[in-house]
Formats: sequence, structure tokens, C-alpha cells
Amino acid sequence: MMLVSASYYSAVTASLSSSSVTSNNVLFVPKWTDVTTAPNDVVCFVGSAMDLENSLMSTNGGGGDDCTAANGCGVHIHSGTSCDDKEGQGGHWYAAAADMVDPWKLVGYKETNSTGYGKYASCVHTGIDLVSNPDELLGHPFIVHANDGSRVSCGLITEASKDFEPTTLEADTVPIPGTTSSASGKVSVMTPSDLVTDAVCYMGYSKGLENDVKSYLLGTGSEQCNVANGCGAHIHSGNGCADKTEQGGHYFDNTKIAEDPWKIESYYETSASGEAALIGCTITGYGSTDYDSRPFVVHKTDGSRLLCGVLEVHGDSDDSHDSHDSHDSHDSHDSDDSHDSASSSIFRPIIMVVATLIVGVISL
Repeated sequence: MMLVSASYYSAVTASLSSSSVTSNNVLFVPKWTDVTTAPNDVVCFVGSAMDLENSLMSTNGGGGDDCTAANGCGVHIHSGTSCDDKEGQGGHWYAAAADMVDPWKLVGYKETNSTGYGKYASCVHTGIDLVSNPDELLGHPFIVHANDGSRVSCGLITEASKDFEPTTLEADTVPIPGTTSSASGKVSVMTPSDLVTDAVCYMGYSKGLENDVKSYLLGTGSEQCNVANGCGAHIHSGNGCADKTEQGGHYFDNTKIAEDPWKIESYYETSASGEAALIGCTITGYGSTDYDSRPFVVHKTDGSRLLCGVLEVHGDSDDSHDSHDSHDSHDSHDSDDSHDSASSSIFRPIIMVVATLIVGVISL
């Protein structure tokens, strides 16, 4: 029985030294049951910061040449236990094994607007077993960096409020018509922050995929999935799953977002039987925040589309939603259109929270 759940946390940061930067953040630790390749070290977060440097465009996904300094525009969990000074804050929080590259190196906000507002959404593999004890997060500093890499805002991570429930949609993913596959899956899509309405996270699983996949993104030397949409897991802009026209391309506001935020959203590996855990968070842009009734598509290693399911509120029927135009003017499309396009599992919605982990309100 494959189950998915999450434990939620919060961080509100205050300005450091002469800065006036503040931020609000929601964090969560995902947990899978009976998914062989599921990671145990992932922390995801969504947030926004005020009074950053104006009109930045990061070289790391923002379409510009800012944020080139070490930690430039970074948003990180640090290893310390206070915000008093650098010693108390510590360095980036991860299991610093000899063969592990700092997973926080390129994590941060990709742009700011004319008033210095920046937003971010990401999932990070820390190398620390968080599934066994999600409370490992508690008390660590959440730090926002400036364009020049300096630390400008800090707050300690606390438990989320007891009644916290993210807005959540779900989809059963099944083979796209015309494909020959017994694959299937389940995905939950949530918007965890009322302050960042265009930040979206997804969490779920697929089974019956290609066996023993190791994505190039693991950094192990494998070249699998290293093609457009290879091993991808994306929300698409259409209103159905029948074919590519109904599915549309990747769902994001390309008038506001410089680079396709779904470009490397994907599963990293599969088991010997083709099971994969799905997890990720991204920013889709203010013009693309209507995720209800959109198709969620899972791709094969060669980038072709394999599974699809239409997102809906848990318990709703397919005919309870208004349809969308699959060619909205602000939506992008897959960069590789050269490819042609289940057994059931019980799914525990992502809004399930272990009550003993979720109490309290952030304070510095």
C-alpha cells in the first residue's frame, strides 16, 4: 500500500544588521510508505521576502546576470541554532559527506520586482534522515541572502500552526491514450502559502515506469533523462489528457517568468520494478495560478509523455469543473514535441499532518 504524507513547519525572518529584509516561509518534510526509491532527506519550502535589492534577475534561472556571488540571492537553512551572529547561524545545513556537493549552492530567489519583493519555492536533498525525525528542522536558522551573498534576514524554524492545511488538488495518473503501458500513479498538488499564490508543490508516486532509472541530475555519471522533459513531472496548461492538444504545454506565465520553471522538475530514479517518488516545488507566475482541472503529466526517460491525470479537489468528480483553454496566452509549451505521446493504490492526501509535530507559531 503506497501512502504519502507530510509534516509542516514555519519560519518568519527578521532583518540582520543594517538590512530591512523580512520574509515568511512554509516548510514541509515529505514521507512515502512502500515506495522503494523514496528519499528520506528532502525538505521543501515556499516563501517570499520584502525589501531586497530591486529588479534583480538571477543568472540561475532568472534570465539575467545577477546573483553571481557565493550565496548571491540565496535562501537556505543553516546548521546553527540562533540568529545572533554568523557563528550562531552556522553554515548550510546538510550532511557534509566527502562526496556530497553543497545542495544549497544554487537555491534562492530568481528575481525581484521594482520594490524588492522576491519569492521562491524549492525542494532540497539534505543527506539527513528527516523522515525518521522531521523535528530535526526545529530551531535551525532560515536565512535570506542579498545579491552580494551577505546574510540580510534570519529566523528560527518552528512548528506550523495546528490548523494549517494547504490548498490541495489530486489526480490519478494513467497511461495516455495511444501508449502501451501498465504504469499508473497518484499525485497531490498544493499551494502551501497564501502569501505566494503562484508557488506550487507536487508530491506523489508512479509505478510501472522504466526499471532502474538513474537521472543525470543525481550527479553519478548517468546520462539518463538528460533530454528535454526526460523523466519530467509537470502541470500542463490544457484541460484534459486525450492528446497533446488537450494536455497543452508546461503551465506557467511566460510573460512574468523568464525561464520555464518546469524544465528540470522530474523524478530522479526508479526501483527495479519501476517505482518512483515524485516531489518538487516551483513558481509559475501570477498569470498561471489556476491549477484546478489542469493535467499533470509524467514523462519517460526519452521525454515522451506517458501518464496523465486531471487535477481536482479531493472527492470531486470530473464534470464538476469548468474547462480551460489549453492555449492560454501566458502558457508555455513543451520544448520537445518530437515524441508521440493501473493497478490502484490507496493515497493519503498531503494535507494529512502528524498532529504531534504541528503546533505553535514562529517567533525569533
